[in-house]
Amino acid sequence: MVFRALAVSIAVVGALASAVPVAQGTAREAFHQWGPQISAAPVPARWGQVQQLEQVLAMQGVPVEYRDNCPAGLEGLYDPRQNKVLMCTNTMPDRSANYWNTLAHESVHVMQVCRNASPLSMGLKGIQREMLDDTPQQEKMYILSAYPPEQRLFELEARWVANNFEPPAVINLLKDSCMAAANRPATRSLLPALLSKTNL
Repeated sequence: MVFRALAVSIAVVGALASAVPVAQGTAREAFHQWGPQISAAPVPARWGQVQQLEQVLAMQGVPVEYRDNCPAGLEGLYDPRQNKVLMCTNTMPDRSANYWNTLAHESVHVMQVCRNASPLSMGLKGIQREMLDDTPQQEKMYILSAYPPEQRLFELEARWVANNFEPPAVINLLKDSCMAAANRPATRSLLPALLSKTNL
């Protein structure tokens, strides 16, 4: 049964790249980070790095708002319609690594919207396979059960970046993804460049 579920998850997520439409214009759906104790916030981060990421988001016109009345399980969300990130103080442990993980996750969704509401890994089958291999089975199954098909690659990518890369790498990826169109690197080059600078 577990093997069958694993095979299904690999087949479904592996096919997502061709199934996810590239939206034109502003994304209409909010991206949610639900946290049923699946993500362990594996990247060590300090409060100063959380604040630095907030500042870079603000420079891109994306304010970060903190609330203490979120529904159980919701750790944060990015709403591209209002162009802001919501962070939930009542549902996350008061640890900088947890706050970093959620904010980095939502920042990837900001990057995706900066890139025409498209996954950064669109068309990069090798990186999509690496993302899938690096994501724990429980988290893969959660993505499959909690998100509609058109959001799964976006979500896998956000979790992979947040769970695997140090704060400076994520901050630089945000800057590169959302800088002025005339100066920005091609979308297809972003994740390969990120991987080339790390030991992942």
